[in-house]
Amino acid sequence: MFSTIKAFAVSLALGGALVMPVLADQQQCSCKNLQSVQEELRNADYAAKFFADMAAQLKAVEDPLIEAHKIPTHPDSNVSIYHRSSLKRTEIMARFRLPHRPAHGYKGPATVDMKYGSCEQQPAALEALKAGSQCKELADFALEHEAVHRAKCARDTATVYWDRLPSHFAAEEAERYSEQAKATRALLKRIIDEGTVTIEAKLEPRISGPQFDVTYSYVTQPAEMNGNSSPGSDTWTLKGKARRAGKIKSVKLAGMSCTPSGQINDDIDLALKLDGLTMGLDSKSKGKPGDIMIRCKGGHGMSMRPQGEVDGGNVFADEAFTIGTDVSQDVRSLPFAKYVPSGMSVSGKNTVSVKLVCPGS
Repeated sequence: MFSTIKAFAVSLALGGALVMPVLADQQQCSCKNLQSVQEELRNADYAAKFFADMAAQLKAVEDPLIEAHKIPTHPDSNVSIYHRSSLKRTEIMARFRLPHRPAHGYKGPATVDMKYGSCEQQPAALEALKAGSQCKELADFALEHEAVHRAKCARDTATVYWDRLPSHFAAEEAERYSEQAKATRALLKRIIDEGTVTIEAKLEPRISGPQFDVTYSYVTQPAEMNGNSSPGSDTWTLKGKARRAGKIKSVKLAGMSCTPSGQINDDIDLALKLDGLTMGLDSKSKGKPGDIMIRCKGGHGMSMRPQGEVDGGNVFADEAFTIGTDVSQDVRSLPFAKYVPSGMSVSGKNTVSVKLVCPGS
């Protein structure tokens, strides 16, 4: 939840004067709330940067005027610093666009305002903020955001708090959203760590040309990824192992319909890099024993692959991380496509499925 302010401030009542209504206990945030947490994080990151940039721009307006007021003969000595800065603030706020408004599942108020000249906030607005939040921690973070504003107002007194330049309000908001983003990022890591990430894949390339038309099938069985986030880093890597089976799905040679049999096998090492919002996948394969055979009317053939053959690289990058993500790629974009002989065409899809399985699911 993001508070919109008349002077960039939100606060609550002084020292216990505001009594919060009693609400039913909310559920703890879990991986079922992944989208909500992700969108709240994007919003908080955006707002933290927006208000930090605003504070710098407003300060650039205010500082020269502060100096001008020290010199009675300066042309700007009588210019209202607050008015000039407020005009700039209004111009900047016209560009304020949260990535998600509202965040997924949020049903509370769009703003929680504080009455000018006081340190009070409407109890009903705070109740609606809490009740409209998707899960307990997100509600706690939003209420804490407001609580810190209240505490500062109480410490400074309402008169001092409101008698500040616009750059100070913007800097305070930037700090609050930065702390909210930090807490939300830690929550996002926790709910991903508590779940189980699995990966499976299916690649079906078709190579065709004069007297040749073959469709292959490579199926990677589901792999459970292991690892946890790091408190000291916004990115982390999950690793897993899988077996991939490769077969010929259909084949026609020189106009003859042929029957394929057998399969080749690969051991696959997977590395999924996450930041909680996006992901990238690398894989490394090692050939194991296995052969492919085909039998056609009038003849037959057999493929004997080299043992221990190693291949690998990046599978995808910068894909959205969700509860269930299917990354579909045209095989023509994959590295192996460039090795297809001249005069032959390649088509088909490579699909990689990444799932986050919640505890107990």
